[in-house]
Amino acid sequence: MRALNHKISRRILLIGCALAPCMTLRAAVAKTSPLADFLRLSAKLTGRANLSAESALIYMRSLKFDRSGKNSNRLARRIVADWYSGQTVESGRMICVDYTGALMWDAMRFARPGGAPGEAGSWALAPTSE
Repeated sequence: MRALNHKISRRILLIGCALAPCMTLRAAVAKTSPLADFLRLSAKLTGRANLSAESALIYMRSLKFDRSGKNSNRLARRIVADWYSGQTVESGRMICVDYTGALMWDAMRFARPGGAPGEAGSWALAPTSE
């Protein structure tokens, strides 16, 4: 067996280690799994693609999503509210799932999450139309 003389930089190795959990979760999402179904439904309801599988798993569990379609209007409203707020209700209490990744920040376009890096004093600037 011949040894490969490929040099891997420390940066490439660290990037690979950082991405491994994401790739593992994505690979675990089979085309017919409840998580895949929840992600498809969420994308349809929010109009957004590439939603976080990690956040979807938390939202799905808190909503007790079972693909049965019971209370579909109520479920649809909760799914949209969870994704846009970045929060959900679990065991009777509100939990933050993804504050900076909440869809409301993209929808508003003129605001950003408080405490997140950005231009200092940006609230004093007039919103731009894109």
